[in-house]
Amino acid sequence: MDEHAAEHDDEADAEPRAWALGEPARVRLRGTLAAYSAAELRERAEALGVHPVVVGLMVGRGVVSLEQQRGFLAPRLRDLSLPTEMAGFAQAVELLLTARRRGWRVGMFGDYDVDGVTTTTILTTFLECLGVEIVPKVASREGGYGFGLEPAQALHEAGVDLVLTGDCGTSDHEALAWLQARDVPTIVIDHHHVPTTMPPATALINPHQAGCGFPFKGLCSAGVGFYLAAGMRSALAKAEPSSRANLPDPRAWLDLVALGTVCDMMPLVGDNRVLVRAGLEVLGQRQRPGVRELLRRARVEAEVSVDEGHLGFMLGPRLNAPGRLGSAEPSLELLRARSGAEAQALAAKVEMFNSQRRDLQERIVAEALELLAEDPKTPRRSGIVVARENWAPGIVGIAAAGIVERFARPTLVIGVDPGSGEARGSARSAGGVDVRAALEACAGLLRRFGGHKAAAGVSLDASAIPELTEQFDRACAAQLGEDAGSDPHDDHDGELALEDIDLGLIGAIESLGPFGVGFARPRYLCAGATVVGLRVLKERHLALTLRQGRHQRDAIAFRKAEFEVGRGDTVGCLFTPSRNSYRGNDRVQLIIDKIWRA
Repeated sequence: MDEHAAEHDDEADAEPRAWALGEPARVRLRGTLAAYSAAELRERAEALGVHPVVVGLMVGRGVVSLEQQRGFLAPRLRDLSLPTEMAGFAQAVELLLTARRRGWRVGMFGDYDVDGVTTTTILTTFLECLGVEIVPKVASREGGYGFGLEPAQALHEAGVDLVLTGDCGTSDHEALAWLQARDVPTIVIDHHHVPTTMPPATALINPHQAGCGFPFKGLCSAGVGFYLAAGMRSALAKAEPSSRANLPDPRAWLDLVALGTVCDMMPLVGDNRVLVRAGLEVLGQRQRPGVRELLRRARVEAEVSVDEGHLGFMLGPRLNAPGRLGSAEPSLELLRARSGAEAQALAAKVEMFNSQRRDLQERIVAEALELLAEDPKTPRRSGIVVARENWAPGIVGIAAAGIVERFARPTLVIGVDPGSGEARGSARSAGGVDVRAALEACAGLLRRFGGHKAAAGVSLDASAIPELTEQFDRACAAQLGEDAGSDPHDDHDGELALEDIDLGLIGAIESLGPFGVGFARPRYLCAGATVVGLRVLKERHLALTLRQGRHQRDAIAFRKAEFEVGRGDTVGCLFTPSRNSYRGNDRVQLIIDKIWRA
């Protein structure tokens, strides 16, 4: 890799990293791993028939019992929680069956991010397979977040008899009430925070609503949509046994569930782990024309197994790009494409938006870092707020991830409209801080806020930004407790010698995927290695060859070209062992998170 991998690295939100180049990281062994001896890990590995490194990874992430570990190694769709206690589920299924039976025209409106677009694609294409007439729409940045009055009116004018919302609607009372007054029933499919006043929807399916007995609360809207499609198929199979063989199989839509779950930063545990694992298998078949074309444009070769990294770093940013800059319609059309030719033209449009997104993102991050460098309080902040006029509201979230990468602090980046004085921003988490809860502590300054633990959005008057800067800092410090004001510890999974890293070990690690939010990707400590080769790629990335004794491995440190190091120097690092696949050849490569002089 090197050039090949470096091309991909520009695509997505990066994991948090805070450090001064050349200074040792504050490292500690992850979770309860220190309580287990190597002999105990080997004994459990023999019982499970896996590599000891797999047991160590599970133990470090709190998966310690033999029964838990067996479930983690072999997640199955039949282990999914049943939707019988999901509030609103039965009503929604019955309403959709009525729509099919009576030949209703069904409208659906989705949010402009990957979760909204995938939820809309899942339900509209599934219903079309059942013969339902569909009017699909998705949001645009100009229209603002959520299901507004304007799209509700547009769907009504299109003559729909039923409206579904995907990844929005829970807080959109005005639009739902407007439809209710015109006797248009509505189904809200969502996973965002539920306000005290319930929305005036005919059916609300949101695991977070009061009284919902569904046990797993980490679903994204695409996951909720999958359950709804599966519930509808089950009901039809029961009512029409003779038609069972001709009914669409919801498992064919699991690729989109995996996309929505990973890209919306949902925890990869419980039901999500089952859904994403199965979804990656469907993605690997490359049956959906739009996904196949996106993988081709991301230079993911046909023989390469698709993993969660491809979703989060290559597909997700591309699908998000149109909605960050305007309407998400191109992404919806791409995922709904029925032919390769149709997908090619739409993917070219999506790629154009992604290029524009990348340029804007780099500019905002550079300007934000300049502003933060000028503020003497920045190094002592527990939570960072940075704002400027004319920063694109659709880009500030991914820019926040860039700031988090540099400072490892929860960060809120805000763009201000100089004409109206309205400020809109997005926050990203670091250090385990719940950014939505931090914003809730600042609610008196905000017009609106929402999201979840890892990412959230706000709107406010620009005049409130100075006070918000202080309140957000205090709210994050309160969550961090005694760690407030100090550099965070970097958890790792133990020290790993270069000689022990081979494709067999990497295959064992891969067997435990998917990794991500809630189930951190592996990261190991190299206390000392000699640099025997180095070069800079694309003026940003540092490619290294490291040696310990007679053993050496290639490594790459993304966005660390400024690290001053020479051949013969001894360095320490935190790294993830990875498989570099290029033109049919696999080799070991270390992805370096942090590097310092040993």
